[in-house]
Amino acid sequence: MAAMHVLATPANQRTERGIRPFDLGRDLRGVARLIADAFADELDAQGEAALRELRIMGHMSGLVRLLSRSTGEFQDVFNGFVWIEDGKLVGNVTVQRAASGSARWQIANVAVDPNYRGRGISRSLMETALEYVSEMGGSWAVLQVREENQIARGLYSRMRFEEMGGSVEMYAKRLPKFNDHPALAGLAPFSAADSTLLYDLVNSEQSAESQWWRAVRRIDFDVPIEQGIGEWFSRLVGRDRVYRVALRDFTGRFEAAVQLNARRWQGEHSLQLWVRPEAQERYERNLILWALATLQEYPIWPVVTSLGTSHTQARSTLEEFGFQARTTLLTLRRKI
Repeated sequence: MAAMHVLATPANQRTERGIRPFDLGRDLRGVARLIADAFADELDAQGEAALRELRIMGHMSGLVRLLSRSTGEFQDVFNGFVWIEDGKLVGNVTVQRAASGSARWQIANVAVDPNYRGRGISRSLMETALEYVSEMGGSWAVLQVREENQIARGLYSRMRFEEMGGSVEMYAKRLPKFNDHPALAGLAPFSAADSTLLYDLVNSEQSAESQWWRAVRRIDFDVPIEQGIGEWFSRLVGRDRVYRVALRDFTGRFEAAVQLNARRWQGEHSLQLWVRPEAQERYERNLILWALATLQEYPIWPVVTSLGTSHTQARSTLEEFGFQARTTLLTLRRKI
């Protein structure tokens, strides 16, 4: 594993240079600054919120260090390496086990200060991360990269990472006009009691690679009582409404389903779409049209949805109505 170098200067003036393990107590603020600089044009609302939390924790580094010694949970989250140059933190990589006892590891937050790029720092950080995964008995390393980041994708390709799917977030700045409800025989609401049917549908969409990395969990499709009460109250006071509708085959199995969060108060309308792979060409377009038609009675707030990159029919329909790809994340893996 690459080691930290110490410049040959008098002992009281020695300066660190190169790679060393992330130090929770002294590196949090530096990593927060680095991520803000390196990903300034990429952070969405969720990323901005995570960065704010990281900055707050950086200002509480003493307490965080104390808590990490007692529980170890913080160290698990921030485990990784940093690169020091000219006396400051200019590079970072995070390395986390995917789950307790798993042989799969996730690499994230590969960031280099814009003023220090082109010096091989990213590759050195990645090589160190991969060596660490190997030393820890890991079998696979997995990471995500934005589709448009050709420099990073080129590096990962040279390091023998292979693509295993991805997701695209589609966004319209304002609700497009659409007046005709499409004919969708059999489209009907479903309830929380049908969560097992929805889980089965979502499972059918997942590729073997996706299931290998992030298996769909049954619990993710339950609607807890408190959530149901909250949705009922929001609809009662006119704030927003959640539509859940599905198309079933003759056995009652879900062939396709939509969850539409329609807002009357300011915010974003959101759409989730699930369709069995063999039925995508048949249903995806009309389900998108149904959602846009349903939203016509609501304010013209922005609309957002996330799709797997395999949902080509849905994506082309959304683009037809002015949606644009805001973020496309590709998932890559490499055998250790």
